[in-house]
Amino acid sequence: MPRPPRLTWRWHHVTPYAIGFVLWSACGLSLWRSSTPENAGSEPAPGGKSVAAKSSGSHATPVAEPPAIAAGIQAAPGAGSSSAPEGAPAAARLVATSSAAAPSASPSDTGRTLAAASGSSSAPPASALVGIEPPAVFPAYTAHPDDTAPDVPLEGAENLGYYFGKLTLAELGVKGAVARASHWGDSVIGGDGMTEAIRQRLQKRFGDAGHGFHILGKYNRWYSHRGVRFQERRDWKTCLIIFKCEKDRRFGYGGVSSTSSGRALSVWSTVPEGFGSKVSRFELWYQKRPDGGGFEIRVDGKVERVVDSRAPAVSDDLERLELSDGPHEIQVAALGTGVARGYGVVLERNVPGAVWEEMSLIGAFTQRLDYQDQEHISGQVQRRDVDLMVFIFGGNDLAREHGDLKSTTQPYEQEYARVIRKLRAGKPQAACLIMSLTDHAVRVNGAIVSRPIVARLVDAQRKVALEEGCGFFDTFQAMGGAGAIAKGREEKPPLAAPDLRHPTVAGQRRIGTLLYGALMHGYAEYRRRNAGQPLPPLLPPNPAG
Repeated sequence: MPRPPRLTWRWHHVTPYAIGFVLWSACGLSLWRSSTPENAGSEPAPGGKSVAAKSSGSHATPVAEPPAIAAGIQAAPGAGSSSAPEGAPAAARLVATSSAAAPSASPSDTGRTLAAASGSSSAPPASALVGIEPPAVFPAYTAHPDDTAPDVPLEGAENLGYYFGKLTLAELGVKGAVARASHWGDSVIGGDGMTEAIRQRLQKRFGDAGHGFHILGKYNRWYSHRGVRFQERRDWKTCLIIFKCEKDRRFGYGGVSSTSSGRALSVWSTVPEGFGSKVSRFELWYQKRPDGGGFEIRVDGKVERVVDSRAPAVSDDLERLELSDGPHEIQVAALGTGVARGYGVVLERNVPGAVWEEMSLIGAFTQRLDYQDQEHISGQVQRRDVDLMVFIFGGNDLAREHGDLKSTTQPYEQEYARVIRKLRAGKPQAACLIMSLTDHAVRVNGAIVSRPIVARLVDAQRKVALEEGCGFFDTFQAMGGAGAIAKGREEKPPLAAPDLRHPTVAGQRRIGTLLYGALMHGYAEYRRRNAGQPLPPLLPPNPAG
């Protein structure tokens, strides 16, 4: 069967490539010198978990994939050295010294907590950060195999300059340079197939800075992350934002609030090898309140922190632990001493690199993100210090085809713009990127036909992106445009699920790879354009956390 037009379902293989711009001085300090002066239908009910409120209408959930399709991408561990953590860019690995590398644990530590940083005002100790001091200007850019011009490029790529600047610092191996991207979406990213494909390719090129944000309690059976092992051993009561089940409208950074008055318990552990096999910074994001209960954090079987969330008034906070850079199992338990309410955890590393986190809200209409309290979500965004906000919604909004979107998409455009502005208020300088919804189809006289509203909603999303100063990626065209679902069903393995609404995991990965290619093409243009110009500053750790 012929492939979609313009071969837009191509899989781009990533070739390992790293460049070190490093000289060692006689005193052992590291320096760098440049040679020149950079879902269709309504909301599905969460499977397998109860929620505080119910949603009306019919329900749709992603289709389970066969084990062969759902298996994670296998990646060999990054080439490391004895002086810097595995997964750091080449420049960072070359220049790590005893004063810059993460401190080693004594035999009695057995890899447990090395620093007792506590509270939202604490920051990673400088001695735990690996890398070099930033050069003064962008070096001349050397072409990379991933720079190939994509079939569907980013529109408004110039709006991603802030993120590309952070990627530059990470690629050069600058100490403390982590390029963070948070990817919000509906079920199209549920299961982490698309986001894992992007994350692994970025981390292979720019460095593995960790997995990123993960919610505390699993709100839906389709919610899962790859590259980290997660178990909810004793259940939390979860509240997904789409159900408006928190009266204070504080749903946390990931849109899911998890509460326990008993002894709920969640466990995260690193994977055996490759991306996700190491962590050196762990954060618990939680709420303080008058009836607050306690949290207990265990690392490798040892209690490392007990957190009392009682406070005179409601506010948000985090607890941070610095660990040796390596494999760990981390448990977070409610102690049953009151109401323990958490928003999620962060798993990162103190090395230069990239983080691309999956923030799925399965079943969400686009405007559901607008349910967040403005002060609360602004504080969450500021604390996360995100550099790129990515959004892929619209599949559930197709249900409005014969309602308020029958003759105009203006209501949808207004909703999406409010969502973008609400989240960006927490960090206005951060870049944003809207990915259009994917193709959705129906059967007509036995034939698989794309729904006409899809193209209309794609145009509306493009309009919102460019008016709000975001980049735009036409996922619909990248899939092949109208008819992509029909053609994707005939691929081996299939790229579209039998429900004609969701990509399979294989399809998610194809889309992720196409977006990565478009991002890297935009990044290469940015680097060439800025060669010889002053590098963007690497800001100090966010005072909010």
